[in-house]
Amino acid sequence: MPTLTGVSAPTPNPRSGQPRPASVTRLLQSDAFARSRRTAARMESDPAALGDLIALVRLRKLDTDPHLGAVADLVHRATEWLLASGPDSTVPDRMSTTLAARRRMAVAALCYLVDVGDVIPDHRTDGTLDDLVVLQSVLSRAVEVDAPPEDVV
Repeated sequence: MPTLTGVSAPTPNPRSGQPRPASVTRLLQSDAFARSRRTAARMESDPAALGDLIALVRLRKLDTDPHLGAVADLVHRATEWLLASGPDSTVPDRMSTTLAARRRMAVAALCYLVDVGDVIPDHRTDGTLDDLVVLQSVLSRAVEVDAPPEDVV
C-alpha cells in the first residue's frame, strides 16, 4: 500500500499494539479525519443523511480511479453492510455498542472519501492516496466480524 511520505517506520497502534505505518497514524489523527468522525456521529441516528452519503459515495465511480479502484469492492461491501446493519436492524443488546462503534468508523471513512478538502485535496493528481489509506485502514477493520471496535483507530 502506498504511503504519503514514502517509506515510514511502523509505529504501534496504541489500542491493539500492532504496527501501523506513521503515515496512517497521522491521517487517522488529522483534523480532516476528526471532522469526518464528528460528522459520522451526527449521522448515527439519521437514516436519510446516511442514505445521502452512500449516494455520494456511489457517484464517485471508484473502480475507474487509479488509486481507489483497489478498494472499490471494500467500499461497496461497507455500504451494503451499513445499509443492512442500520438502526432498524435487529441486534442483540450485548452487540449494540460494538456494532455502533464499527458503523461510526465506517461512516467516518466514507465521509472522508467525499470530503474534497481532506489532507490531500482531491483535485490534485495524488489527491486520492490519502482516501485510499483511510478507506483500507478503517473499512477493512470496521466490517470484519471478529475485529474489536477499538482496533479501528
